[in-house]
Amino acid sequence: PKPSFIGQKIIMRLVFSIRLVMLSEDNLITSVSNQFFKFWSKTAMTTTASDPIDLLCGSTYPTQLYDGIEVNTGLILFSSNQQFMLTTDSDEFSPDTAKINFLCSYNYNHKTVPFTLGTTAGFINSTGNNARFYEMASIQSNTEPEVQEQSKIIARLFPNNISMVTGSTENNLLLYGVDSTLHAATNEVWGYKWFQAGDKRAQSAWFRWTLPNNVVFHTILDDVYYAV
Repeated sequence: PKPSFIGQKIIMRLVFSIRLVMLSEDNLITSVSNQFFKFWSKTAMTTTASDPIDLLCGSTYPTQLYDGIEVNTGLILFSSNQQFMLTTDSDEFSPDTAKINFLCSYNYNHKTVPFTLGTTAGFINSTGNNARFYEMASIQSNTEPEVQEQSKIIARLFPNNISMVTGSTENNLLLYGVDSTLHAATNEVWGYKWFQAGDKRAQSAWFRWTLPNNVVFHTILDDVYYAV
């Protein structure tokens, strides 16, 4: 059978478990293992562990998949109002063992990308008057994760149209910006800094920078912050 993204819009491309992953509507499609451009099985008579995987992410809510981020237990998938996990209970990731489990239900701004904080994952929710930054910890395939709103302290100040997130796990730092070419022009960059002592978040703080001109793009590469 042909992969289900044929004739549909491909929303996002990812790499997971030595496979190229396509997100299309509410389907997740992977390539053949270790062959990124092959999406057809050798034969329809039998199934092998390296065959492509094509799974439907079903729910009572609209589940168009927009993005994903890899964690140690699988691949977290994000729709507008729910999160799922692509995982397996076996040591082998194959068409027979792969499955998509419901993880939690939080609104997600699909115009942004999920990001990592080292051992946890973060994402942006922009459904209210102000944006919210959620951090997801204790991510397991068979239990609900711990999700905390880390932006609560600046709830009335955080811009709703945050669209660019960059970070440095080595410096325990996240920076948030607004693309002034797509939204109302602004020269503000918001930052979240934390200190991790073992398993405990010992300290965390928010700050705001004002740049000389409106922000178009920013990123952190090799501990250097670049802003356009």
